[in-house]
Amino acid sequence: MDVKFSRTLAIIFGVLLPLLGIVRNWTTPKGDAAGFFVDLAAGGMLLYGVWRVAEKERSGQRFLAAGWGLTVGLIYASLEQQVEALYAGTVAEAPIPAEWSVALTAFGLLLSIVGLVSGLRSTKKH
Repeated sequence: MDVKFSRTLAIIFGVLLPLLGIVRNWTTPKGDAAGFFVDLAAGGMLLYGVWRVAEKERSGQRFLAAGWGLTVGLIYASLEQQVEALYAGTVAEAPIPAEWSVALTAFGLLLSIVGLVSGLRSTKKH
């Protein structure tokens, strides 16, 4: 895996994070404006990193890594909240079962970590 893989994954996450934020806010009884803003910021940072890597790979990697770092933190915090709510029995109504939501969030965290690590690897010899 290399920067190209990280870029491809960043494009997917950069588009999906804001879209999933919209779905979350429209399908739960209590909207989360701050959470939606963070989804937009993470998606935007990932897409900005993709653009910077396309312009100049070596210097753009730091922006892609920053986007992945923000995304990893965002998804980790979301996973922690979901697991706590699941164990407390205070899960908000969602379009999918809470267990599936936790599993998908954990998978997203794993993919984000892979994106971060692969984005830091260089494809060229120095």
